[in-house]
Amino acid sequence: MKRKIYSIATCALFAILVSCKTTQQEIAETPAIEKHFGVKTYVNTGVNNATGRISTVLVFNEIIEVTGIHPTTRERFTLTENDYKYDPITTELKITMPKDVKYTIRDLGFHIVGFAADPGIFVLSGIDPKRDEISVAIAGKKAVEGKDFDYDKSTWRITSLVPLNVDSDSFQICWATKNGNVTFSNDTQKFRDQYIKIYAEWVKSVGL
Repeated sequence: MKRKIYSIATCALFAILVSCKTTQQEIAETPAIEKHFGVKTYVNTGVNNATGRISTVLVFNEIIEVTGIHPTTRERFTLTENDYKYDPITTELKITMPKDVKYTIRDLGFHIVGFAADPGIFVLSGIDPKRDEISVAIAGKKAVEGKDFDYDKSTWRITSLVPLNVDSDSFQICWATKNGNVTFSNDTQKFRDQYIKIYAEWVKSVGL
């Protein structure tokens, strides 16, 4: 079984592509690890052009592998634990590239493997404080703050209050940045029309 989360920024600020992957075999082989750390998943992301930071948006309880990938040559550089430091509070990943890598951090995208919080927790990167209205939808329906999720505006942190497996459940989260908007979602095709309507209503409400 493979599931993919796509996060697409329609602005110049940054673009993120997130993918989740879990197999029945993996679950059977590592039940204790899965139960303790959450959902095994991976994120593909790049450097935020405005801040110079790398954020996973999705909160990981533990990161087990980070690989730098050149978008053109597809060269891959697997980093050691000494080459990166992850902050699960902000989801920022600080990377120090090995001296033998000829590219800078901004030249590369990063493939991040780890165990995601379950239910899902997200920290919205680059949000515009002047347009801080967000949109959260689960299974094709608009989620209700305080019932379906908690939103801490001081940290831009969304915590699911209902079961939300980031690997297998359908959801869509939207927020505005100073240069445009970002959508972070998973398995939206089955509720395509509903998500399009919810997104359009949100765009109108924030004046994008």
